[in-house]
Amino acid sequence: MSAPRILAIDAARRLGWAYGAAGAKPISGSIECAKDNSSRGAIFSGAGRWITRFIDQHQVDILAIEAPLPGSFVQGHTNIQTATILLGLPAVLEFMAFQLKVYQHIRVNQASVKKHFAGMGRGDQKSAIMAKCRALGWIEKDDEDQSFDRSDALAVWSYVECTSAPRFTQPVDDLFVASERRKREAEELRRRYQQPDMPERF
Repeated sequence: MSAPRILAIDAARRLGWAYGAAGAKPISGSIECAKDNSSRGAIFSGAGRWITRFIDQHQVDILAIEAPLPGSFVQGHTNIQTATILLGLPAVLEFMAFQLKVYQHIRVNQASVKKHFAGMGRGDQKSAIMAKCRALGWIEKDDEDQSFDRSDALAVWSYVECTSAPRFTQPVDDLFVASERRKREAEELRRRYQQPDMPERF
């Protein structure tokens, strides 16, 4: 059985994405579906064009989207315009993916993703997720895109890798993360202080 290729999305006007075969280091980023204050149609259109191009260029076996939280809408934390966009975007993305023969779609719960990737700690979980992505080497400190949209999509990708492809799952627990960070730090020091090869003298 080959490792499934997962495209994970944090769906909003600024859309975060993460992609890769389970067991491999994912690539990731974020894009703006449309300019700020654009209409719903413009945002949906931008998302649809983006995923069409992406799937044309990359083989996708599983499309995973973080599901919005309806509870936050009724509690007044999100206005109706934004709520409509957050609820509509997953449908647009799934529709376009289905047209391009990606038939396995997963909606994932935010709480489950956070528990898997950042644990049950209190406080700013978005920052905790970003810190773990950096510690794993999935987002480098000098990357231009340091957005939470990107790190949230990576957390979704990791969760779906764990639940849909357990044979290939990469650990993201704190001990593993610390070990990986030490390895990268040691490699960076080795490169920094490595002396250039001296030419031979005849």
